[in-house]
Amino acid sequence: MTQSSLSMTKDESVLIRDFHKSDLDDVLDLLPKCFAKEFEISGFDPAHLRDTINRAYGRIGRLFLGASKLLGREPIRFLVAEVRDKVVGTTIISSEGRVGYISAVMVSPDQRRKGIATTLMKNAVEYVRQRRMQRAVLHVVSTNSPAKGVYSGLGFEEFEQIAYLVADIDSISVQGNVAGLETRPYLGADIDETYSLYRASENPSHLRIFDFNKSQLRTPFWQRIFHFGTSKRIIALRAGKIVGSVVASYTTAKEAGSISSLQVRPEDRSQGIENALANAAIGEMRKSKAGRIVATVPATRPELIEMLKRSGFQEAMLLVGMFRESP
Repeated sequence: MTQSSLSMTKDESVLIRDFHKSDLDDVLDLLPKCFAKEFEISGFDPAHLRDTINRAYGRIGRLFLGASKLLGREPIRFLVAEVRDKVVGTTIISSEGRVGYISAVMVSPDQRRKGIATTLMKNAVEYVRQRRMQRAVLHVVSTNSPAKGVYSGLGFEEFEQIAYLVADIDSISVQGNVAGLETRPYLGADIDETYSLYRASENPSHLRIFDFNKSQLRTPFWQRIFHFGTSKRIIALRAGKIVGSVVASYTTAKEAGSISSLQVRPEDRSQGIENALANAAIGEMRKSKAGRIVATVPATRPELIEMLKRSGFQEAMLLVGMFRESP
């Protein structure tokens, strides 16, 4: 699957293959060209990415990935498209249980409209099928019509919209004090209650598409090994009962911190719990010295979007979630 080629013109062809550590410079050159809007919002630290890739594809990383592949538990597959010995496109497929999540789909601007993105995606979808995963899932910027057209042509359907909001960390004003409410780090013993919280508060379509289960509340072993960044879950309790949860993530000072998966039971919403969780997450991210924070919120939660706007966030872009069932 990863060594196929497709004729493009009389003197050009594209080879789809696995990423090699020697491809890193080409990939670092491609990223800002292909994700300029995204990096304008979130920032980009090439030194951090270089360090991460060097660890993931260093001696220990290769041993781990090789063993995982032999056992049929490969956590991630990084594909590149090569033209004339130069990497001109990429895609990454990560294994999330029975779902293959496709990300980092990009093609060099001077190589677009030649079928490379379609070929990369066909390889990604075939990989998901060969791994006997239930479906392939991805997110794409809502205004990226060419990419959405490629995905739709391959059978992907829309299922959700995610709003991206951004703010400078020093300009955020979030009220976090709520009488009788406590926030603290998530513990392993909280898994049953937190799972119940997610089942009650998350969009049912999202839960179904991602085949959500308790294991997704645990940090995968491969992420702990490679340490791509810091991710901490914080929970909110009232009278000893978990009523909310949020994830705070960050990497380096050059990249924005992230607030995601802000969950509050429907009967407890708009009582200040969301504010308290956001404030706790922001406090956690201040440790990274990040200058900006990006918050991701389902478009089905307008009250949460408005709360963040009142706190100083501004809507930056909208992502569309798409999925394709495996045959």
